[in-house]
Amino acid sequence: MTKGDWLDLTVLERRKYNLLVETMDLSQQLGEAMDRGDDVSVRLLVAMRQEPILGLEEVKKAIENRLGSLPTEERERVLALAGGAAPEGEGETTYVNQVGSARRLLERVLEFDRRLNRRLAGENSFYGK
Repeated sequence: MTKGDWLDLTVLERRKYNLLVETMDLSQQLGEAMDRGDDVSVRLLVAMRQEPILGLEEVKKAIENRLGSLPTEERERVLALAGGAAPEGEGETTYVNQVGSARRLLERVLEFDRRLNRRLAGENSFYGK
């Protein structure tokens, strides 16, 4: 793959990471509003979280489109790297580091979301089913 291909994919992964940071920040604010019993802020923050979450869907589609435009061998290499294969070269290393950062943050966001959802919905929690 060319350096530009790796750069394109890395930029998309960085965009995903930035949206996850925004989601985590809003989630933390949501938790604080819940602690205060501030229902107005809770509703506002739930609505505000929707924007970065929708942005994550757009980035996911952009990554899928970019991968779909690659030749099969290159696409398989990208998927192997995302699955834990050892990187070769600077472009792959940068990409793998960015994918790892986004994955770790996503795990934190999901765990925090589980806790918030259980607090908000109780027995009707999405995660309780």
